[in-house]
Amino acid sequence: MDELIIYEFKPLFLTLDRIGPFQNIYTIDFTDNNHRPCNFYMLVSPNGLGKTTALKVFSCLMNLLGQKNIDSYGHEDLDRQSGRAQLDFWVRLQWQGRNISIVLSILAGALGEDTFLKAWTTEQLQTHNAQAWHKTGFRSPVIGRYENITPRSDELLQDLLAMLRTASATAPEDDFLQPSFHLPTVLYFSAYRDIPYPNNDTHECISHQAESLQERSISTPNHWNYQPLHAFEAHSAHWKSSLDNLLVWLKWLDNGSFEKARELINEQLFIDTPKLLKGVRRNPPEAIVDAGNDQTHRLDRLSSGEKSLANLFLRIGAHATRNTIILIDEMDIHLHIRWQHRLYNALEKLAQDNPGFTIIMTTHSTEILQRFTTAMNQKRSNLYLGGELIEEKGLR
Repeated sequence: MDELIIYEFKPLFLTLDRIGPFQNIYTIDFTDNNHRPCNFYMLVSPNGLGKTTALKVFSCLMNLLGQKNIDSYGHEDLDRQSGRAQLDFWVRLQWQGRNISIVLSILAGALGEDTFLKAWTTEQLQTHNAQAWHKTGFRSPVIGRYENITPRSDELLQDLLAMLRTASATAPEDDFLQPSFHLPTVLYFSAYRDIPYPNNDTHECISHQAESLQERSISTPNHWNYQPLHAFEAHSAHWKSSLDNLLVWLKWLDNGSFEKARELINEQLFIDTPKLLKGVRRNPPEAIVDAGNDQTHRLDRLSSGEKSLANLFLRIGAHATRNTIILIDEMDIHLHIRWQHRLYNALEKLAQDNPGFTIIMTTHSTEILQRFTTAMNQKRSNLYLGGELIEEKGLR
């Protein structure tokens, strides 16, 4: 495989057809008025019109990168009905000693003879400063199997997909929150960002709780290795999926990662409060929060808002690469308006300080929406804002 380095990996368009409320072809544009990919983006609609659907389909399509064979897309409307979707990225990379820019399209679903929901012409490629169009994805089963539509003759694409497949055994670099690993990843955060007690399905009685604690050990956390997609749905109570295990693992690495995680949480979450992430105890292995007045408690005893922010900051810090797309459904959920603005500030700074990051959010907060709308009319260094208002009339 020829050496391939990805410098930028930015979403351009998501096109959906016959998926959830999107019963006709609907395209979400992630670019600004100058055709530049946005790095700070807000997706807005009344309930039931497709915000969450769009984020989930985005995640499903990204997950196809590097998959040689699949038996499911992971989305009902793509798997069982006639739905189809296309996700387009602008990619700047080095391949065979050349620096080039391309449009990469990922397709899935009931694709017809023409295959593409959005076909890229030479003129459209030039508009986005791209030199070529590359396509990959899967067609829904015709004879009981999903058909891989990646052209075997496309050497660049074959090299890219092979690199993604082999990288899945690679852990993130040691330097916590310094995303120098160049491969692209999507971090999808559902609206359910709870922190349950690890293995809490077995701690209703003392004997079961003791059994649960015995199952804990210093073990590689789920999501630790590189993947094109890390989807953090409603949080599992299983030890390997827990934030406690992640923090215990970082402490065990003894490379400064835990200290950086602690600093991040204390600055972004517990500032102006008496609380601090103190450390991890050995028995049972779990994170300890100093609540002040000589009181300590576990992560699962935090408030709903604190749990939501702890999930976001720790997962971003642990799993981000240089080219990271962060999808956050209902970024304001469980948060007091002051904390909504704190999260907004932190995400905005993350996009500004990390040129390879793209942050796509949904919200129901009128204050955050007003702030975002005002910011769209202001020029900010290293910040390219965009948004989409999904209205019912646009879905017909």
